[in-house]
Amino acid sequence: MFKKILYPTRFEEFSLSILESLACLKKADLEEVVLLYVIDTDSFQTEVDGGVALNLDLVRQTAMLKLDSLGEFLRSQGIKTRSVIGLGPLVPEILKTAAKQDVSLIVAGRQKRDILGELFVGSTTDRIIRKSKVPVLVAKYHTLQEVEGKVEESFCLDLFRRILYPTDWSPGAERVKAFLPALRKVGASEAVLVHVTEELPSEAQYLNREALAKRVEERIGVLEGELQAMGFKVKSYTPEGTPYREINRLATEEDVSLIVMGFHGMGFVEGILWGSVSQRVVEYSEKPVLVVK
Repeated sequence: MFKKILYPTRFEEFSLSILESLACLKKADLEEVVLLYVIDTDSFQTEVDGGVALNLDLVRQTAMLKLDSLGEFLRSQGIKTRSVIGLGPLVPEILKTAAKQDVSLIVAGRQKRDILGELFVGSTTDRIIRKSKVPVLVAKYHTLQEVEGKVEESFCLDLFRRILYPTDWSPGAERVKAFLPALRKVGASEAVLVHVTEELPSEAQYLNREALAKRVEERIGVLEGELQAMGFKVKSYTPEGTPYREINRLATEEDVSLIVMGFHGMGFVEGILWGSVSQRVVEYSEKPVLVVK
């Protein structure tokens, strides 16, 4: 399931630390990491007349040396690496490489934010998630937090320690279950289950809310049993509210190390769209998010 990973990098200062946090996936059959640097043709312009042309050979050589340096740690852990230099628009090159290399997971970083900002995910990561045909791990490795009036750096050191699994029993949410045994193999011992009941639209007010709540509890109970059978210690919540806000609130309060969720879903009542929840969780979460496609 995690046999081959694609890791695009811009050589951020925390690139190596992200790779170190992924090395444990070898226990889940990780064999190779494809390290990719894209010379983004959308981010520069070459003047033909009277300008200075970009030395692509020098850029490639420098990037290859940096990729090889990143790969040293992975190779020391018995994980094969392949270094690839792409040339073209950033996102299409990432997706093209993912398809060509037949990877099973893309690891996407995200922009840093300042203490007053809210945007965790840059447009590149957002487009990768939307267009990728394979799961995407948004490795929010580095965050800034204000603690007692002071700004502190926070780092995810144990990515698979404790997972949060939001579900609405849609096909997208159900696909997540196939990944849970692999996460268990790499050390995930606790799972927090969450189903958020949204405020129903006016045309659905006739529905029996008590019956719906009872059905939710029954289905959560069944899911708890399935995860316990996999070896997880399970805790569950069924709050009411805005799904992405409740998911992110519980992720923070429960101090999970990873949120694992489907890309799309439908509400518990058939026909009520849950669609943008995954995007908003990824955008605003302080925790890393694995988006299962």
